Amino acid sequence: MNRHKKTALERKEREKAQRVENILEVAKELFITKGYIHTTMDEIALESGFSKPTLYQYFKTKDDLYFSLLIPVVKDIFLQLGEVKERLEAEQYKSGADFIHDLFEHYYLIYQNDPEGFSILQLFQQTGMLWELSEELRTTIMEGGKNNYDATRHIVRVAIKQKLIKKVDVFPFVDMMWGGLFVGTVQQELIKSIRKSRNEYLKSTLELAEKILIDAVAL
Repeated sequence: MNRHKKTALERKEREKAQRVENILEVAKELFITKGYIHTTMDEIALESGFSKPTLYQYFKTKDDLYFSLLIPVVKDIFLQLGEVKERLEAEQYKSGADFIHDLFEHYYLIYQNDPEGFSILQLFQQTGMLWELSEELRTTIMEGGKNNYDATRHIVRVAIKQKLIKKVDVFPFVDMMWGGLFVGTVQQELIKSIRKSRNEYLKSTLELAEKILIDAVAL
């Protein structure tokens, strides 16, 4: 490929990425303000300034568009886990309590960075929508999720090796810690505050969940 063609291709890819980003921004705002059911692809096309056929070039269905909004959260989970992994492998944690506290702080950052996207992630985990999505989106989500679980299991194994936490069965422990304690707590508190912009008890409830975990496994 000559230089001119390469430059033109790169420009085309940038323009495509920008169009997709614009569509996602508009869709996210509409989904937040009107809800999934009452938001239509016609409205998203109109508000984003694209034709409906153009919209469907990038997103096969409304479900694809909606659940594409969780991808940044999946990526952020990996980044936050990476920071914990770096500290852990540098042996910077003085105790199991220190390790678990920092892990929960990074979990909370994932929610804080994108509360709406996190809510979509919760919904996705509950509804079993994976096989209703396009193959490309399904693969992206599956690979991202696998990477995140693998990273968390690695972190737990290293914490056990460093004698920060007790020996546990890593697979169910990670499922319980992420899905049960963190995601479950966030979901419960958000349901209770459905009519409020923020839940004043979320952080304190997560701190209690963190303490329970520390008491159970920290060394």
